[in-house]
Amino acid sequence: MDGSVMWIVHESSDKNSVTVSPRLSNGHFEPSFSTSIDCALVEGTGYHNRIDEDSNTRYYSANIHCKNATALGKGDGKLDFTNARQPFLYAWGPTDGSISSASKSAGIKRHDAYGNFWMDMTKATSVEADKATVPSGAALSITNNAGADEKAESDGDKVGPAHAAIMLATFAIIFPLGAVLLRFLESVKVHGIVQGVGVLTAIVGVGLGIYLSKMYNHSKDVTSGHQVFGLILLGLVLFQWGIGLYHHLRFRKYKRPTIYGKVHLFAGPALVLGGIINGFIGFNFSGEPHNNIYYGIVVAIILVVVLGLLVWKRWSKRRESKTHRRMEPEETQGDSFLLNLPLGSHNMR
Repeated sequence: MDGSVMWIVHESSDKNSVTVSPRLSNGHFEPSFSTSIDCALVEGTGYHNRIDEDSNTRYYSANIHCKNATALGKGDGKLDFTNARQPFLYAWGPTDGSISSASKSAGIKRHDAYGNFWMDMTKATSVEADKATVPSGAALSITNNAGADEKAESDGDKVGPAHAAIMLATFAIIFPLGAVLLRFLESVKVHGIVQGVGVLTAIVGVGLGIYLSKMYNHSKDVTSGHQVFGLILLGLVLFQWGIGLYHHLRFRKYKRPTIYGKVHLFAGPALVLGGIINGFIGFNFSGEPHNNIYYGIVVAIILVVVLGLLVWKRWSKRRESKTHRRMEPEETQGDSFLLNLPLGSHNMR
């Protein structure tokens, strides 16, 4: 792929015609449109530059005329008309219709599948223009002076879904779970472990996001709102974890609440909300706003369950306090998360 001259053909803005975008590849990244490749679509008798559909299958037809194509590329990616076994790469997808533009610089996504084939350029080229014809009908299914060494391999963007899934799990499941377990188990140790896991998954998720950003032209500079907000959130998550630990250590030493505990208590829900909001921004940024519907449904269900459990626990504790004798002030102490646990129950369980 590195050094290849590419002809990207995708749906145009009118949904019926095609756009051809000649690009140069510099590795396993989104190739960039190159004005140095002089290419144009050419209409002619018997063929058209359009998208045809037959039996729910779409066929892209493009007759492309290029100049100085042999002067570009490097290595196996350089076109040589004297090569009897010129290597080519092909790829297609995704087929979700996400690209519909007349712009040659339109952003493209990673392909669903790819493969390679070879062609005898001494037989496929001619110096006489009137001998250059476009096959049609049954000739389209016949291969002459060309072949493929291997079958197409499935591919696709796996980093993007992994980034989204990890960040969803971090802010909508792991962090809220840590808060729920603290209320139900009344164990700061369990709370700390769960939130520590959340911090690690947040770091992994952001790392994948940065790696993913470098693959695409629209995100490689890491300057978008989603990316900047995500980095800020990661910094605040690390700070939140740090002040929570610091408060707990001071509480164990001095046996009294601290201002750090109050900051930690209210900053947690704010960070969870910020992470969830950035998820919606992220799907818009990636060109997949339709996923916000499914994302919103999942987040709503999780939040309803979490809030329901917290409200129920608070209600049950109040009910329990009414049926039992109230403890004397000297027999109680506020724990590091303001739970008012009985004296001695603040052990690291």
